[in-house]
Parts: sequence; structure tokens; C-alpha cells
Amino acid sequence: MVPTIPSGVPWRWSYYRCPMAERGLFTTIYGAAEMRSPFMSNRWRLFANDTELANLRRLGRLHISRLYLPDGEEAALAPDERSAVVALDSAGNELARITRISWFGRRWEITSQRWAYELVSDPRPRRWQVTVGGTPVAQIQGSLVSYNRVDVDAPMGVPLLVLALAWHVIARPWEAAAAPTTLIAEQRSADTA
Repeated sequence: MVPTIPSGVPWRWSYYRCPMAERGLFTTIYGAAEMRSPFMSNRWRLFANDTELANLRRLGRLHISRLYLPDGEEAALAPDERSAVVALDSAGNELARITRISWFGRRWEITSQRWAYELVSDPRPRRWQVTVGGTPVAQIQGSLVSYNRVDVDAPMGVPLLVLALAWHVIARPWEAAAAPTTLIAEQRSADTA
């Protein structure tokens, strides 16, 4: 006999569903999503299945972006140290970080206490892949001339913060750090490479 939980759902199914029940800033996005912005605007909107999941606003002179969710949660994407951008909640706690790991900015590491991904540039222009252990889990694609519309295909699902941090560094990479000279690859030891 399969044990059940009070709702009557068999235990083995509820066990696998609970970790995916993340909400808010850690919402997992599956399937197709889209980020849109009017031309020359600093405001972006993230949609999935015709539902608005988040608003993003770039503050270029400050080199930060603000992330607003419909439920009232907020986060700031701001430069931190050399070659890194962090996502901070409204209390100033670090939620996630994206760190440049290649000299030309073609590879980034996106981490939090819950997950770890890599953002890797595709050989085709304006295309990026989010990978786990070298296996692609999402594709990010801008239009031929700009990143005013970014299509996301995430068949494996990725957290909203991963997409927000990826967008922050690929849409306008010169704004990803407070000073262009800080955009250098993180130094790694030989045993961790």
C-alpha cells in the first residue's frame, strides 16, 4: 500500500511535486517565456503563457536593475566586487550571483544556495544557453538587431532569478559592473578549472 498525505495524493507523487512549488523570486519557469521592451526603453516585462511574471527596470547610470514581481516582492541586480553581479532582496540579503568566468564574457556562472547553472554564449549571434553540467536546460535568444525582445525556451525549467541575472549581463554587458575595468574573468585555480 502506498502511503498517502492528508490531501489523498499518493506520497510518491507529492514528494516529487513539492520541490517545484517555489514561488516569488525563486519561481521556476518552464517552456516558452518572453522578455519584451519598447525600443530604447529601460523597462522590461517577463511573460510566460500570457501571464506577466515580472517587471525589470534598468538604471544604467547606477549600473543596477530592479526586479518587481506582481506579488510585491522586489530584488536588485547590482555589481559586486570584480566580475560579479548579485541579486539582493529588499533586506539586502544575497539571493543569487552571476560571475564572469571567461575573459571575453562568453561564459558566466550563476549560483545561489539552492542551485548552480552556467550561462554560455552560443556560436550563433545573440543566442545563449543556460546549462547544468554542460547539458543545456534553456535557450535565450535575442532578435537579429537587439535584445528588445528576448525569447526563452526552457524545457527543463529554470528559476526566474537565473533569467533575470542572465538578461542583466547579456542585454547590455557594459552596464553589468560599476566600472568597465572590473569586467574581467574570475581567477580560478588549476584544480577547480
